[in-house]
Amino acid sequence: MRNRAIIWGLAALALVSVALYAGTRQGGNATAPVHTPEAVGGVVIETPSTAAPQVSADPTASPVAAPTPTPEPTVVSTAVAAPPPTPTPTVASVTAAGTPAPTPASVAADPAATVLSFYQAVAGEDFDAAYALWDERMKAAYPREPNLDSRFDETAEISFSQLSVAEVSGDSATVQANFTETAVSGSSRQFIGYWRLVLVDGRWLLDEPHY
Repeated sequence: MRNRAIIWGLAALALVSVALYAGTRQGGNATAPVHTPEAVGGVVIETPSTAAPQVSADPTASPVAAPTPTPEPTVVSTAVAAPPPTPTPTVASVTAAGTPAPTPASVAADPAATVLSFYQAVAGEDFDAAYALWDERMKAAYPREPNLDSRFDETAEISFSQLSVAEVSGDSATVQANFTETAVSGSSRQFIGYWRLVLVDGRWLLDEPHY
């Protein structure tokens, strides 16, 4: 009797084992269930979405930089300031008629005035006054008769195209004196040159001609 109970127990155990084996085989063929993310250690791990990104129906055009404003051109005046007027050279005309005698004041003040006074005197045939405007060195180097009286006795007019002080240095000066000499006969000659003058006792006197 005891042996039968043991045999029936073993048979029942075998049937349970077969049933369990069959259930396991059926479960292996089923589709694994999809589980939602579980909380692990308090942090939710999400499954990345594989959905395609949404495309805007009206895409925005690429940004275009605003054009740099063109600067207004600077207007430069084309007006040119008029240059200062060039000093007009002293122009004088001395003739034999009505020629005033040279004054000591003008001779002392300006070396050019001495040159003008000299030619005023010779045009008026006042050779003594003209000779008085020579310094001692010139009187020794240029005898009066051939260089003054005879030289200018036929002169009717002297017209200056330029008469100006070119340089003054201490007691010496240079006067540019360009002139046209017209004779009584009507003929004329042009002279371009200058005079050297020296200051003697406060008066400018003719020292040497350069023509």
